[in-house]
Amino acid sequence: MQPIAQGLLGEFGGTGAEVGRGLTLRMDHGSQYTADDFLNQVRFWGVTPSFAFVAEPQTNGVAERFNRTLKEQAIHGRIFGNLEEVRAAAVEFKDRYNRHWRLEKLGFMSPHEARHAATMKEAA
Repeated sequence: MQPIAQGLLGEFGGTGAEVGRGLTLRMDHGSQYTADDFLNQVRFWGVTPSFAFVAEPQTNGVAERFNRTLKEQAIHGRIFGNLEEVRAAAVEFKDRYNRHWRLEKLGFMSPHEARHAATMKEAA
């Protein structure tokens, strides 16, 4: 739960009610994701849970592909002295990915640009 809270704080400046409204969290059916406490907290933040289909791991493919890209771009081939260096590499990649990577599925916008466009569309 802490990584989600950190992401909300970093992107939206807080972890209060409805701060993540409009976001969807893709996850599998692991016990940590189906626990009432987890689901209640995610819903408090306004994030919509989206479960992968049972026995069809490809439906969790977007999350798995991002994890692979993170490892390829920020982790593999590097030697880290401590956990803080790993954390810093992951944060640097996340920031670069969100602000600069152009994704076909987002109309060749970065995730940051797509979120901004969606927010402006909702406000109009």
